[in-house]
Amino acid sequence: MMLASAMWYKAENTTAATRVYNLGIVRFTVQELYISLMSILTVLPVNLMIVQLFRMKAALSVSTPEMTVNTSKQGRLWKYVHCWAKPVAWLTVFLVSVSCSFFVILYSLGWGQEKSEAWMKAFILSFLGSSCVVDTLQIFVLAVVLAAICGLPFLTKPPAVRKEDLQLNLWNTTAPKIAYPPAIADRQSARKKKELRKKTGSVLWEFLLLFIFVVVLFYIAQKDKDQLAFHETQSLSINILNEYHEIRTPDQFYTWVEEVLLPTLYPSDWYNGRKMKVLDRQFAQNTKSFRLGPPRLTQIRQRPGSMDWGSDAGLGWNLFIGNLTNCWQFQAPSLLNQPNYTSDCANRHSLDFPLSYDKALSFFRELRDFEFFHKYTKSFSIDINFYNPSLKLFSIVSMVVENFAIGNLMPTATITSFRLFQYESDADYVDMFMHIVFVLLFLVIIVKEFKAVRNMGWKYFTSWWNVLSCLSLIGTATMIAVFGKRYAVASDTLAIIKKTNGELGFDRFVSLATAAYWDACFK
Repeated sequence: MMLASAMWYKAENTTAATRVYNLGIVRFTVQELYISLMSILTVLPVNLMIVQLFRMKAALSVSTPEMTVNTSKQGRLWKYVHCWAKPVAWLTVFLVSVSCSFFVILYSLGWGQEKSEAWMKAFILSFLGSSCVVDTLQIFVLAVVLAAICGLPFLTKPPAVRKEDLQLNLWNTTAPKIAYPPAIADRQSARKKKELRKKTGSVLWEFLLLFIFVVVLFYIAQKDKDQLAFHETQSLSINILNEYHEIRTPDQFYTWVEEVLLPTLYPSDWYNGRKMKVLDRQFAQNTKSFRLGPPRLTQIRQRPGSMDWGSDAGLGWNLFIGNLTNCWQFQAPSLLNQPNYTSDCANRHSLDFPLSYDKALSFFRELRDFEFFHKYTKSFSIDINFYNPSLKLFSIVSMVVENFAIGNLMPTATITSFRLFQYESDADYVDMFMHIVFVLLFLVIIVKEFKAVRNMGWKYFTSWWNVLSCLSLIGTATMIAVFGKRYAVASDTLAIIKKTNGELGFDRFVSLATAAYWDACFK
């Protein structure tokens, strides 16, 4: 198995983007599945040959007082074959193991550590597929096929007994003087056979039901993961977060905003020098995603605790002393008309960016002049929403800069891409059909388990398998509830976004954090 997997893995050198299937504890690609399948098919004839050699041995003679069963007359060649079959089988196993180990070591030396570890994952997948799936499926298929073939009418004939193989010793027997009536039918044995047939049919039905349930669940889990989300996240990271992680002081932050962030968010010219239209300027530079409303700047300040804090609070900050608590007020004359601007007493302050480059540039310059970021700033963040129409993906770029006591700023950033539109295209309707099938199968399993609990009572919960089944059903019900909540939140979010769409694009900030949270919970 290891050598076959290494042979097929060496031949697989494609570097094209492939679909990755995620089962939670393991991830695999289509190429790895192909390697596993071809490895199993390559090893199967060798395994069958070795098994057949172990089965080839001379039959034993059976002798009892009533009868004697001898082996059929065979030639001398077949006798030698049956005699040497087992030693040859063991010798074959030894030679195959040694030679395969030698070539596997050569392959691993030529690949290096990284490719050897990737091959080991593909080999484990092949081994598990062969031992857990192929062997089990082989036994099941052979049993069903042989039972169906042997049950044909023209094959249900009594076997012929050869006289040379069966010699009856009847010279010491006498006929009975009294003829007894036929024995009474064993009803208990017949009842047990009938119950066994019912249990067998029930087990097969449950196996088929669970198999379909798992297949549908696997389809839903893989279909809900958008493989192009990685490219969207990478594109935004390269353009939006360029030189962002090098920020260590407030001055470096203002410089980065003026030289990198604002030119990226508010482009004015195409790559060939032509001027952009108003709606085209909403697309971030060198990306296919446009801004969904203005970005939002949020600052969290340290809660003031004494009068001494107001002496060096910053040019635009005022310390308000209340009866119960103290808080900060930020006041700048030219920011009174800014969207979402408020001068109320608070320790959390939010401001929306202007919708044009010139206004945004003067906006940040005024924040610098009035010392918006000061030593009492605990952290500040910038949240930007994007939408890629070609991929139908929404993205949230969240940049947080924390001000620690060590004197340097610590910037962090996260980009989350997810989907809000559902059940629009033909493929989405196929997904909706699979969702309905999954719910119906879940209801069928619920009804079956409920009947089992009603028939068995509290004894049902004495089996660990039944407890595990109940926990699995509870987890499935929770997943369905989370899916419904995600769908409802996505619909409400899309309705709010639609209201913010004006003649020149989206003019208000809409928080997508709740929709992203429920999407992450479902995934």
